[in-house]
Amino acid sequence: MKKEKKHDVREDAAKDEEVKQAEGGAEVCESEDMPSEEIYREEMSDGDYIAALEVKLGKALAEIESVKALAQRVQADFDNYRKRNNSMAEDMKALGQSTVIEKMLTVLDNCDLARKYISDEAALTGFNMMEAQILGALTGFGLAEIEADGKEFDAKTMSAVERVKDAENAGKVVEVLLKGYTLNGKLLRPASVKIAYAD
Repeated sequence: MKKEKKHDVREDAAKDEEVKQAEGGAEVCESEDMPSEEIYREEMSDGDYIAALEVKLGKALAEIESVKALAQRVQADFDNYRKRNNSMAEDMKALGQSTVIEKMLTVLDNCDLARKYISDEAALTGFNMMEAQILGALTGFGLAEIEADGKEFDAKTMSAVERVKDAENAGKVVEVLLKGYTLNGKLLRPASVKIAYAD
């Protein structure tokens, strides 16, 4: 009687193991002692083996898609990070350049003032060459002078600080008091001008 009971227990355990393998075979696949295929071949019928392989294949494909999606997200995040860093670097570079160039505008303003007091022709020639070199270097960074003298007044690039009665040139700039500049197409400093008006 006892022997039959032991035999039943063994049969139940064997059936339970077969059910587990048919449902996924995960525990069997994780065995490190033997390759998973040999275990399936020995312990499963062909139908159960194919079913287990299909389940495992489905899980593997789902995992591949998940990993692929994760890799794409990581790549996109990295690309965005790199673009942000490049953009920030460019912004910092432009800010640094504009700060230095703004300081140099004072030098150019003083050159215009000093020219009025130079009477010697040779000294004036040398002075003009030096100013042209400074302006040439700044132009290389994108600095451009705003053409204002004799032009129609433009509030976007000019600041009217004086007015003079002149019906013939009404609305036009009759004198530039302080030169204006743009840097890479953006307004750096508006030109301070004297404009004509009519009654």
